[in-house]
Amino acid sequence: MSDWDGGTRIGDALQAFLAVPRFGGYARGAAVVVLSDGLERGDLSNLRDAAAKLSRRAWRLSWLTPLAIGPGFVPQTEALIAIARFVDDMASGGSSAAVVAHLLSLRQGRAA
Repeated sequence: MSDWDGGTRIGDALQAFLAVPRFGGYARGAAVVVLSDGLERGDLSNLRDAAAKLSRRAWRLSWLTPLAIGPGFVPQTEALIAIARFVDDMASGGSSAAVVAHLLSLRQGRAA
């Protein structure tokens, strides 16, 4: 499995999710949270297009990454840079506590 060695094809996976109307409809008005380090092996345009579509459908699009290790985090990977303008939050996803804190902040109507 080549995806386990230095990245995934999250853009392709998100495109496949959005291609099925029933699944893509789940994103409409929802808080969508993607957990990924942003080390994309696939075509960046697929990831960028999927993030743009999700951003338009969702109430809020959060991207949680273990690379975001502080409040001054600046995206460094090509994939995270490509999608940054489409996400409402790019925050820490490096621990279960960070993920839970972000989800709870969404529930309370504010992002962490």
